[in-house]
Amino acid sequence: MTISTLLIQPQDPVLLERSWQRCHDYGLRRDQRSDPGCLADTELQQRRQQHQALLHSLRHSLPLFEQLQQGRHCRLIFADAEGTILFTAGDPHFGDRAQKLALASGASWHEQSMGTNAIGTALSERREVCVLGGQHYLAANRDISCSASPVFGPDGQLLGVIDISSEAGGHNTDMLLTARLMALSVENALVMNHSDGHWLLSLAPDAGSLQQPWTGLIALGEDGELLAANRSARHWLGELDLPAMVRRLRQGELTPLGSGLALLSRRPGRQAAPRRAPGLDDTALKLLNRNIPLLIQGETGTGKDHLVRRLHRQSGRVQGPLVAVNCGALPAELLEAELFGYLPGAFTGGSRQGRPGYIRAAQGGILFLDEIGELPLAAQTRLLRVLQEKTVTPLGSHRPEAVDFALVAASHRDLAAMVAAGEFRQDLFFRLNGYRLILPPLRDYPRAELVRLLQDLLGEEADERLSSEAQEQLLAYDWPGNVRQLKQVLEVADVLADGGPIGPEHLPDLPRFRDEPPSGADLKSAADRQIREVLAACGGNVSEAARRLGISRTTLYARLRQG
Repeated sequence: MTISTLLIQPQDPVLLERSWQRCHDYGLRRDQRSDPGCLADTELQQRRQQHQALLHSLRHSLPLFEQLQQGRHCRLIFADAEGTILFTAGDPHFGDRAQKLALASGASWHEQSMGTNAIGTALSERREVCVLGGQHYLAANRDISCSASPVFGPDGQLLGVIDISSEAGGHNTDMLLTARLMALSVENALVMNHSDGHWLLSLAPDAGSLQQPWTGLIALGEDGELLAANRSARHWLGELDLPAMVRRLRQGELTPLGSGLALLSRRPGRQAAPRRAPGLDDTALKLLNRNIPLLIQGETGTGKDHLVRRLHRQSGRVQGPLVAVNCGALPAELLEAELFGYLPGAFTGGSRQGRPGYIRAAQGGILFLDEIGELPLAAQTRLLRVLQEKTVTPLGSHRPEAVDFALVAASHRDLAAMVAAGEFRQDLFFRLNGYRLILPPLRDYPRAELVRLLQDLLGEEADERLSSEAQEQLLAYDWPGNVRQLKQVLEVADVLADGGPIGPEHLPDLPRFRDEPPSGADLKSAADRQIREVLAACGGNVSEAARRLGISRTTLYARLRQG
């Protein structure tokens, strides 16, 4: 598949003729009432659970939809293979009340009941469909226009369709292109996140296309068996000698394997799924000592920086520096200069002495790139070159300098979804993803792990410094602010205890959430309250508040806009 296949081609009119004939055979009348029906809430939730991974990827691809449609009056819809709508997003004001009900979650748009329509007809034809206004078989649907693209699973099974619907007069031809790109993004994410994959390969007609949405992706098991492939890769499978490829992979021929063919990821052993462990992963330490990059992901405040410090203390690079960089906190105009360094006089406003940059400062130690998802694409390209060549060229210089460091990257964002949306380089993602750790939120910690974390934060004298009553109160709370909130509570309590044991009287009022889980609104309210308090403590300084909260300024601005 190439860029030319993404261009909108005129739709074969025979496709609609076939659909109309099927509708006639179903016994539908053109003048009959449009009644999509609606699933009961229980069954709707069950179906959403079946497509949990797909819906997760789709939600993280929404910025692509918003970027391409730029506020147009349209709705993004995912319907399953039965034609039932499981997810909607976009303009909530599009259409009249009847249209809103017809396009709501739980409504069914299968061709047998709703006649010719983009969702049902795309399912019947297993191909992309655009149905405009009066092209609908039922006259009651003529006020709507819609474009839909099928979504295929890693095994080639039809999972459903992604549809973009609008009022009949407000539909654009590029809406089908958007639906197609969204479907490709979701399909790619499902292959990349395949739980049992040991090898992940990227296939393309040429090396320049390896990071594009239409790139072929296949996941192989440790023994070379084919586990998953996206729709682009399925066109290649008959031409590939998979056993020969695996033999070359085992011999260390990692990348490139040939023109337009590259290994994107190798997961160690059979532990293909990302590790979800609150404590220190010994596997992670072993790989870090072998210079395998680590990628840490988790919600804001889950203690990514805390884990990296522990890794550094126990690593073979403990005598070298630990250089931590918050990529989201660096000014965009100075980011490359701060990362890669610059020579004296390299640009106006720079230091007269120049600067080595964070990468060279990490020589012999560990470079920790936090919030790496905030890096602009230009900086991603330069960083990839540094990782590939083990050299860095400061701004203003043409002479690369050798560097030696272990790399740990972290992000609270879904980098795989960013890759699918074209916001993060695919080759850089898999270069970083030598081994992935997912830190669970504090509310998901088992009791024993939470006790261990409390002991770790309080130090060697934890048993003497924390009373059993205070510990129970801390264990009963769900910690919407994660590890950062816990650390802040302990720091305040330690001051109030004035050197003595920390008791319940030294802790803030912490409601018992673990017996009765908080609603999403409660957690959001608590998080919003924390943001307001920190912002007030910083005198309205957004940069300082973002630093204390451990999030990027972009993320903080977004949270403030959401209210």
